[in-house]
Amino acid sequence: MTRIAVLPNTLVDYNAEAWRLIQLNNRAEPKLLLEAKSGLSLRFSGAFAVSRDLPETGEVLVNDLGQVLLGWSRQSTSWQLGITLSEEISLARNSRWFEILRFTDEDPDLHEAKARQLGEALAATLGIPFITRDEIIEQEPAPQPVPLAELPLDLGMWQMERTEAQSELQLRRQSRWKSARRRQIAWYALWMIIYIWVALATLGSDLGLPNAGTLIPNPDWLPYLALVVAALLLLQILRQLWVGLRATNTIVFNPYSKSIRGLHGNSQRWQISAGGVQSVYVSEIVKPAGRGRLPFTGSAHSTYYHGEINLHLLDGSYVPVLLDQVKRTYSLLPGAAEPDREDGVWALEASEANTALQMAALHISQTLGELPVWYDRRHK
Repeated sequence: MTRIAVLPNTLVDYNAEAWRLIQLNNRAEPKLLLEAKSGLSLRFSGAFAVSRDLPETGEVLVNDLGQVLLGWSRQSTSWQLGITLSEEISLARNSRWFEILRFTDEDPDLHEAKARQLGEALAATLGIPFITRDEIIEQEPAPQPVPLAELPLDLGMWQMERTEAQSELQLRRQSRWKSARRRQIAWYALWMIIYIWVALATLGSDLGLPNAGTLIPNPDWLPYLALVVAALLLLQILRQLWVGLRATNTIVFNPYSKSIRGLHGNSQRWQISAGGVQSVYVSEIVKPAGRGRLPFTGSAHSTYYHGEINLHLLDGSYVPVLLDQVKRTYSLLPGAAEPDREDGVWALEASEANTALQMAALHISQTLGELPVWYDRRHK
């Protein structure tokens, strides 16, 4: 099989029976974008379909393909390789052709030869004509990246937003996090007072303690056991106070210094260089609504049990950025389509993001220099 590198992260493999367009991530892991096999439909990934306005089914029948077209575009000063489509598909997408590859370089003659070689191989695999034009017909603009959802994003106990100068991206704990800790401390304090009162009242009473029906050998230990529980509750109160005073409550992503800083107020707790980060991982655990439904139907009643965002470092370790363990109703972003994925780890594109947590991971990736984003999806 012949392999030709088209771009630093894109290559084409082909032989007499197959032609494949492959994209590599930062770890050189391949992702198939488009595949042509002799006698079969032209197949492509969901992200490729969205970027080229192709059918969502992920394939086009050979009968709906016209010609493999290679042309020089004066507008973009590049050689462009594409395929023309049938009238029915063309009317649906308002264009007769779609671009597969674009070749731009200081030496256009070299790229013309490479483009012609790949175009002829693709045409031979599909069994359709190959033609060249001085200029691409019905010139289409270069595929534009899908815009990310606007900030701020509500992430449960966290909120993602831009700083006032719009230069830094930040995750900030919302006031509900402090309120939840105050309620927890008040609850522990209430029960601590009750246990202490019961223990002291029992020790100061002349009434005898029950000598049957208890799980402890000596009923006289009951008041002291209540004091032990009260002491444990006091430790929990102190722990909650300590976490509230020391926990990171703001995480700042700086696009200029390419750094990530964890702050408590104005005090910095930790810092990571984006140069040591290889990718962003976003994980979700969701329970679908109702019985008999397909996993994760996108219903407003689906329950969100756990979500987190981690940074995967070059040394293989992970740094947690956001952790949300609160059980709450799961909802899709406005206008987002129903996800169609099984459990597992998937490369996440902006066109496929459908929750605020996924969109937050993409914002982090964009701020740190377009890092790969991986989506770890599980069903409860």
